[in-house]
Amino acid sequence: MMTHPLSSQRFGVLRFLLPSPHPPRVALPYFCVGIRAGFPSPAGDFEESRLDLNDLLPHKEATFFAWCEGDSMSGMGLNDGDLLVIDKAIEPDMGDIVVAEINAEFTVKRLGLHNGKPHLLPANPAYQPIPIPPEGFQAWGVVIRVIHNPRPRAKRRQL
Repeated sequence: MMTHPLSSQRFGVLRFLLPSPHPPRVALPYFCVGIRAGFPSPAGDFEESRLDLNDLLPHKEATFFAWCEGDSMSGMGLNDGDLLVIDKAIEPDMGDIVVAEINAEFTVKRLGLHNGKPHLLPANPAYQPIPIPPEGFQAWGVVIRVIHNPRPRAKRRQL
């Protein structure tokens, strides 16, 4: 019997999805050259190769997934319903998008300075920066990838 490549575990109000410790290798075709979002380029010059999405996870044992909910990060391309790929092994730097626990609640924001002090910064002007308190804050990991479904009628898949 084949097991699903994702297992789930609940923490607080978020549902985190953890990669399987032994994911099957699935190499999918991809273009070795970029596809222009502006003027088209000649299609005859493409070269096809294979890519296993596991290779995009530098620290598989410390990587987890979570669904983005809300619109506070829409200005940075994180939309409601996107699947976030989060690496707990990366030490967060200023400017990184992090999943943080602040006062026992989870949020995803950009780590940065506001008025010279550390804050969690939204990417939507409708939201205010959140000051990072001296206690009650933990950065759970750094968002390293975002899986976005561009079809507006598609609903978030429940795994």
